[in-house]
Amino acid sequence: MPDSDSEHQAREEIAETEEAEASDRLRGVTTLFDLRMVIRGLLALYGVILTIMGLFASDDAIAKAAGININLWAGLVIVAGGAVFVAWVVLRPLRVEDLQGADDDRPNVGRSLPVARPASPLARP
Repeated sequence: MPDSDSEHQAREEIAETEEAEASDRLRGVTTLFDLRMVIRGLLALYGVILTIMGLFASDDAIAKAAGININLWAGLVIVAGGAVFVAWVVLRPLRVEDLQGADDDRPNVGRSLPVARPASPLARP
């Protein structure tokens, strides 16, 4: 009987490990496809570009904007907006539980129904 006990224990450990790996994979997928990170990246990119343009703005460009270095200020504000998205992701990350329950709450509006595909004419009965 000692063999069956160790085998049972090994199966339990394998099941626990598989559950942990599946959970880790789901967590990684939620982070990978988090729309907030895409928005953060775009805001950071545009903000950095505008900030650099503002740092090297000519006097004529500043004079056109009523003496305000608009590229510099807009770039800094946009970079700050990107930082807000980073803080949002860090302070409130997506959880797998939130995503699993989201489909149950929504009605079937806009979802396509499964369509039966006709049999191939080459298929033999």
